[in-house]
Amino acid sequence: MSRNLAQCLADVDAVRLEVVARRWGLEGLPDRRLEAVAALEAQMSDPKRGAEVWASLSPEERAALEFLHSVGGAVAWPTFVRRWGPVRDMGPGRLRQERPWESPASVAESLWYRGLVFRTVVEGLTGLHEVALIPNELRAILPISPVPLFRLAPTAPPPSPVLPTDALLDDLCTLLAYFQAHPVRPTAGGKWPSSAEASLRRYLRDPDPERWAFLSHLVRRLGWLRTDRSGHLRPAPEPVTDWLRASPPRQRLMLAQAWREDPTWDDLRHIPTLRPEETGSWRNDPLLAREAVLRYLAACSPGEWYSLADFVAAVKEADPDFQRPDGNYDTWYIRDAVTGEYLRGFENWDRVEGALIRAIITGPLAWLGVVAVADGDETRFSLTPTGAAFLGRAELPQEPPPPPMVIRPDFVLEVPAGRRYERFQVSRVADWLHVGDPSRYRLTPASLERARQQRIPPERVVAFLEEATGGPVPSELRRALERWAQRGPEARLESVVLLRVQDEALLRELAAAPATRRYIREIVAPTIALVAPGDAEKLAQALVERGILPDFPSS
Repeated sequence: MSRNLAQCLADVDAVRLEVVARRWGLEGLPDRRLEAVAALEAQMSDPKRGAEVWASLSPEERAALEFLHSVGGAVAWPTFVRRWGPVRDMGPGRLRQERPWESPASVAESLWYRGLVFRTVVEGLTGLHEVALIPNELRAILPISPVPLFRLAPTAPPPSPVLPTDALLDDLCTLLAYFQAHPVRPTAGGKWPSSAEASLRRYLRDPDPERWAFLSHLVRRLGWLRTDRSGHLRPAPEPVTDWLRASPPRQRLMLAQAWREDPTWDDLRHIPTLRPEETGSWRNDPLLAREAVLRYLAACSPGEWYSLADFVAAVKEADPDFQRPDGNYDTWYIRDAVTGEYLRGFENWDRVEGALIRAIITGPLAWLGVVAVADGDETRFSLTPTGAAFLGRAELPQEPPPPPMVIRPDFVLEVPAGRRYERFQVSRVADWLHVGDPSRYRLTPASLERARQQRIPPERVVAFLEEATGGPVPSELRRALERWAQRGPEARLESVVLLRVQDEALLRELAAAPATRRYIREIVAPTIALVAPGDAEKLAQALVERGILPDFPSS
């Protein structure tokens, strides 16, 4: 903080100035204010005097000064007095009458009348606020040793090994592939249509709403979807290709860095247990809180497991005001999502600050692969090799490449999750069957026609498959692609329900009646018709209404 010792002494009232002077062995200050301040400053800058004052302090008083020294010499005034006791406000008359320095009410008040702690106003990241301050001149002469404020010991690892998951990376690849393969126009407000979101979310490996909100926000923030000439949202070629081609550790790092630098994603407003209210009278800084959590996470040893409850408690002990530099817990309007209760006061720290820390670690940091969290057990976490690189504690890890894509005998393409570039390209020329590890796709006439509309001819499909599999394309598949290019679709497999009736007259009657004919797709024999699977129950109801009781085969 910028105020030096002389400036701090200049703000001290005359009575306290006399008390401080006597505590530092200076009797009889000059009458003129400026001269008195200069004389006391000189006395308090003497290392010998500083050692004598330090020797007279109690262990608690030394601990308070070590705390201030360890946090850079200043901390929010409410935080200091909450931890080290109050300093009573008294005017000159009451001071002379009660002489509080003789029986201080707290450690903080004792240091106050020794001139070791001052109260001043500074400008921080969130505006002006009061701090408790040790001037740098005193920090230089007092034999104060910094103490580690953040203390966290490892805990036992989970009983079962925790396998790393890149489900968020897989779902981002799915999202990009979806917009590449489907013509989606943004709404008038620039948002994604709800129908497209609902369709896309069916393919996600994790449908959690908060995780989806995070993923979709990240894509918008990165600008990875752009409107093409026809008005459809499409992946931006250069950044998307760069990300898809990157190694999994690099993919994680790129996304984690985007989140770290994003002031528009407010983690506090995505905690299900909290309901922050937009009153216009308060604001929080997402980057301030995020950087604090990352700073303490960097103190964890990669590969060790830690209790999340212990981590939260350690932050509370070392830096409770990590997101409120002014130390004020009464000005934010945050409700409990269940009870509607306003969560004001430091007594609600665990329900707000504690919840935020837990949400950041088990949410974005776990989704991004910075930490590992045991499946179904969010009480423990571990800093991953990628996380250590993200926090500047190690080099980015080298991981073995995933296995290549496989073409099954039935022409189904199996793409390992780590092959995200290949999966993105496959989705342009094949129909999705299953998204996971591996993801499965099937080449069909419809998918090949879609590829042709993207100016991807069969020979390019063959070349891509050879590159992605690392071997020749099966001759049967090559011939099938060549035949499709020459003749188009020649066969089609469909799921249908057979309707069988006893005589031809009944089938003609059903095919003519408005209530039933809409469900009959095709008559393939005098007493047999085809019905779409989705219409079977509707046709059965229509038959009952005509007085015909249909029979269903037992499953």
